[in-house]
Amino acid sequence: ILGLLLKNKALWIYSSCYLVLKLTRYAFLFWLPIYLEKSLSYNVSDAGYISSVYELIGFFGVIAAGYTSDKLFGSKRFSTISIMMLVLGLACLTHPMMVPMGKFATIISIAIIGMATYGPDSLICTAGAMDVGGKKGAAMAAGIINGVGSIGQMFSGFVVVAINQRFGWNNLFYFFVLLSFIGAAIAALKWNFKSPEKEEVVV
Repeated sequence: ILGLLLKNKALWIYSSCYLVLKLTRYAFLFWLPIYLEKSLSYNVSDAGYISSVYELIGFFGVIAAGYTSDKLFGSKRFSTISIMMLVLGLACLTHPMMVPMGKFATIISIAIIGMATYGPDSLICTAGAMDVGGKKGAAMAAGIINGVGSIGQMFSGFVVVAINQRFGWNNLFYFFVLLSFIGAAIAALKWNFKSPEKEEVVV
């Protein structure tokens, strides 16, 4: 099973997208309150409450991803992942423009970023792993995907600090735009890949 999985292109596309998503997700999870306080001059209380929107509203992205994948694209996960990562990139691109409009606009922006992050994230490590691993290899596929994704998580803090200190917070968002667009393009390579109606590992 492991040999078949390692030869599976879909597995590595899922893994590459998950690396991007985990790097992005952990950057926002840990650094969003600091960004709101230091860059936007929000008080500590507002920074804490507003940053929580990222996860709270991000939950609805999970629901949207599942519904879109199953109902609109007929279990074609990569289609949904590609579109949501494109939305993630666009949301990060417009975020610096929305901030001057006030706190409500900032909250809306963070909410969209959260939904566009958590949606494909959940799809990849659950249904995606089952798609490529089948019943017998799903856990192993999930392990490989999560393992590659953890590389992004591991470097997330270093990336945030390096870019922020040298280029500023806005350029950090533009970095995530680039990453998201790359992830969307990679996912689009398997746009028509459909969840198989069988248990064995997909090659």
